[in-house]
Amino acid sequence: MIRKTSEVLKTSEVCIDANPSGECMRIIRAAWAVFGFECRRQMAWSRMLFALGLALFPAAILWLINHEGGELRGQQAVPLALFALIPEIVCLLGLLLWITPIVQAEVEGKTWPYLVVRPAGKFPVLLGKYAAGVLWTMLVGWLALSMGLLVTTTTPLPEPRTTPGNGAAITGVPADAFPGDSAQTRRRTILSPEQAFHAWKIIACLVALSSLAYGSLFALLGVVFLRRGMIFAVAYTLLEFIVRWIPAMIKQMTVQYHLQGLLVHWMHWADKNPQLEAFFGAAAPGQHVLVLLGYAVFLLAVAGAILRRRELVAAAEAAP
Repeated sequence: MIRKTSEVLKTSEVCIDANPSGECMRIIRAAWAVFGFECRRQMAWSRMLFALGLALFPAAILWLINHEGGELRGQQAVPLALFALIPEIVCLLGLLLWITPIVQAEVEGKTWPYLVVRPAGKFPVLLGKYAAGVLWTMLVGWLALSMGLLVTTTTPLPEPRTTPGNGAAITGVPADAFPGDSAQTRRRTILSPEQAFHAWKIIACLVALSSLAYGSLFALLGVVFLRRGMIFAVAYTLLEFIVRWIPAMIKQMTVQYHLQGLLVHWMHWADKNPQLEAFFGAAAPGQHVLVLLGYAVFLLAVAGAILRRRELVAAAEAAP
C-alpha cells in the first residue's frame, strides 16, 4: 500500500493551475499513473490465474453441453449461448470484482485520507481504476469468446451404437446421419469459419460495450454505497434482468435491452424473423451504441462528482 500511495500522490503534488487545460492535463497524467499501476497489479500470479479461470468458464460449460447429452442446434444457438455466458456473466463478474471496490480498497488500505486532501487526487483514482478494470474485463471476455468459439465450432460426435432389432442409435445420432463419413473423421460443423468470425466480431463489440456501461454503473454504486457496493450491484443486475422482459417502456432504460438489440440487428436475425423487431425494437444499431456510450459517460461523471465532493472521510471509514 505504501507503493500505491506514493504512486498516486506523486501525480497529485502539483498545485491547481488557473488554466483549466492545465488542470485537465494533470488529471489525465494522474489517471494514467493509476491506470499503469493497476495494470501492473493485475499481472500477479493469483490475479492471472483467477482471470484465466474466469475465461475458461464459458468454454467448459459449452464443452459439457456438447459432450454430456446436449447439443447446440442451429446457427443462432451458438451466438446466443456465447452472448449469455460472456457479456452477461463473465463481464459482470469481472466488473463486480475489479471495479465495484474502487473506493473501498482505498479506505481499507488507509490511503484514502491522503487522497482526499489533494485537489485532484480522488477523480484520477476513480478514472484510472475504472479504465484498468474495464480493459482487463475486455481482455478476459475476448479470451473467453475465442475459446468458446473454438469449442463450439467443430465438436466430435459420439459413436453411434445401435440396439439389436431396430437399429436405433443409443446416443440419439442415427447410424446413417453422416453417409460417406467414417466414424474416425466424423465432425459436426455448427458454424463455418466465416460465420464464426462474424459472430466473434459482433460479440467482441458487445463485450466492450457491456464492460463500459456496466463498469460505470458499478463504479457509481461503489462510490455511493462504499462497503456495500457489491451487494447493491448484484441486486441491481438481478433486477435489470427481470425488468428487461417487462413489455413496457421501462425496459429501454436497461443495458440489456440495448445489448440484445445490437445482437439481433448485427446478426440479421430480425430480417429472418420480423417478430423479433417488435420485441427488441426497430432502433438503428448506431442509436443503441450511442445510448450505451452516453450511459457510461454520464454515470462515470456522476460518480466522479459525488466522489469529488465527499468530505466525511471518517464517517465513510466507520460505515458498516
